[in-house]
Amino acid sequence: MRYTITDLGSLGAGDLSVAKGINNAGVVVGYSNPTANTVHGFRWSNGVPADLGTLPGGQNSWANAINDAGQIAGTADRPPQFYGYPVRWNASGAIGDLGGTIDNALGVGNAIDPSGQVAGGQRPADSEGSPLGTLYRADGVRVDLGPGLGVATAINAVGQVVGEPSYVWRNGAATFLPGFPGTGSTRATAINISGTVVGSAGAGQSDLAVRWEGTNPVSLGGVADIPHNTANAINAAGQIVGTADPLCTPCPAPRAWLWQAGAFTLLDDLLPAGSGWSLQQANGINDRGQIVGAGLHNGHVRAYLLTPAYSVSVNFAPAGAGVPVGYLADTGLAYGPRAGGLAYGWNVGNNNARDRNSAISPDQRYDTFNHMQKPGGAIRWELALPNGRYLVHVVAGDPAAIDSTYRLTVEGQLVVSGTPTASRHWIEGTAVVTVTDGRLTIANGSGSVNDKISYLDVTSG
Repeated sequence: MRYTITDLGSLGAGDLSVAKGINNAGVVVGYSNPTANTVHGFRWSNGVPADLGTLPGGQNSWANAINDAGQIAGTADRPPQFYGYPVRWNASGAIGDLGGTIDNALGVGNAIDPSGQVAGGQRPADSEGSPLGTLYRADGVRVDLGPGLGVATAINAVGQVVGEPSYVWRNGAATFLPGFPGTGSTRATAINISGTVVGSAGAGQSDLAVRWEGTNPVSLGGVADIPHNTANAINAAGQIVGTADPLCTPCPAPRAWLWQAGAFTLLDDLLPAGSGWSLQQANGINDRGQIVGAGLHNGHVRAYLLTPAYSVSVNFAPAGAGVPVGYLADTGLAYGPRAGGLAYGWNVGNNNARDRNSAISPDQRYDTFNHMQKPGGAIRWELALPNGRYLVHVVAGDPAAIDSTYRLTVEGQLVVSGTPTASRHWIEGTAVVTVTDGRLTIANGSGSVNDKISYLDVTSG
């Protein structure tokens, strides 16, 4: 077992729930059926599910994604036709209709970025045809992504939007992502903060879950006897979750899975024996490694939350800087006890952290850092944890300078290696490492120049 599992319950008298998204605070959104004939979006936080309601006069709603500010993207119907339209809930749970005034311009809201921009799709102004890729800015202005671009499925913190057929759109320019030679359609479903895209690509009579390396699709593996497989979400560390679904009845049940560090694993294999669960969908994963989806729990379709047996995320910043949601602050103190029973810190006090407040930083995690090679400063950072294997994601960079060669080791293994440029200020890496002395150690690698560390995520691996 590497995860604990939480049944997120259902709304009202309903007997179904599906989780679709999760933010770094561990707040989950999805949908459930409060009555036999309706579906409502829900938000689950700290063990409590809340009904997000509907548009005025509406019957149904679906919550699909949530950002770290607590804003939610989704879909809701409205009278008189009760078609679905894109919506955004604010952090207090108030719903806003993004669909405009045309009754037949139906659409969906699938994703939301840190600023509150919603990505989805909507019929054009003449209300004819299928929904097209659409971005709803934080101020409510609708931006049509362009001809030939279908419904948008995801957006990252730097404004890259993906959708189907597989494309990446940013600031009015689109790049299409190919499938395998001589095969069928492709579908991009998610993109992480560094621009890695995942989805599916046709291969004969099947669909393969893929990650695009540049513009080359690479298969992630699959489940025997289940021909249709799709990657649904990817986090900053490159962990990917998805669903293998035969898309037929009677057939084998769908299976939820995790791909990390080159290994494909069924989520059922990561649960305690006798859990009563059969996990059938994996729809979202946050940067702390928590996974959400849906499965059968003692015969009932239920939303779930999987939490790694061990997970710590740390942001390096000066005292007083804003702390990113879901992260602990390291302000340069020497190694010692910290809140929550943890222990971490530097080999000596390291009062060399910076908070740039730069417009080019994707979020606060990338805006702050601490130096690792200042004269008289610290050169090593450690975190106390149980001996074992861990997946470690490390980011190095500075939005205001590129005067470094980043080479950071974790447990002696080179994980971050690269030289920043004017168009690429951050270098990151992810690796599985083994801790044998009770401390995870991050240090400068050979050849490093002016090393800096911005943040890291550590999960049991």
